[in-house]
Amino acid sequence: MASKGIVVVTGASRGMGKAISEYLVAHSATVIGVARSAAALAALADSLGPLFVPCALDITDDTKLPLVLDTINRLPTQPLLALVNNAGVLGPLEKLATASVSDWRHNFDVNVFSILALTQLCLPKLRESRGRIINVSSGAAVNAYSGWAAYCAAKAAVNMLTASMAVEEPEVVAVALRPGVVDTEMQAEIRSDGAGAMGDIHGKFLGYHANGELLPPDVPGNVVARLALGAGKELSGKFYSWNAPELAAFRD
Repeated sequence: MASKGIVVVTGASRGMGKAISEYLVAHSATVIGVARSAAALAALADSLGPLFVPCALDITDDTKLPLVLDTINRLPTQPLLALVNNAGVLGPLEKLATASVSDWRHNFDVNVFSILALTQLCLPKLRESRGRIINVSSGAAVNAYSGWAAYCAAKAAVNMLTASMAVEEPEVVAVALRPGVVDTEMQAEIRSDGAGAMGDIHGKFLGYHANGELLPPDVPGNVVARLALGAGKELSGKFYSWNAPELAAFRD
């Protein structure tokens, strides 16, 4: 199968990142899948075939991130179509008064600074291809939840980073996407660890699971993948929910 080009996907080994990767490979894109677990990436490569290229590393380790660019450069005949910044962490699930500052730093390292670092690495090639950067954000970027302050602040930063990309890099399309409440390990973490810090709102998230209201990862994941392949300039710099009217063309 001939590839139409490369998409880098972080957090590719499970959940929404896995769904994004599966869609892209099925539509003839080469996916450089980034995650910490080499074993999980290898298993996905066995499933998806040669269009999935594993790149096992910790995105908070600045010394390892150039491996992503090295992997892109090993595929010199293919343009870099998009960077999908999907990897993220929720914790610390603690109220501001007691949360560890070092835990906050780790949250921002994963959720914000890795996006900046990968964007800087990929920008020269994305400028050449007039490519796209899709940043997975959250409703928490615009809604405060007790116990989620680090995550809320980080995702708000992601939205502004996306808006700034659109202003500073007019040849690249940058979109931030709210994927909704998705059936991933993050939701399992909320159910198991969130009661103390979240208070009454915790019951709402328990209800999503109990009532079968969590979205399958491929529902918003496919929207992210389609945006990576086809988002236009009219969307650049904006923050959208996966089911926004403006994204109707990117849904089934």
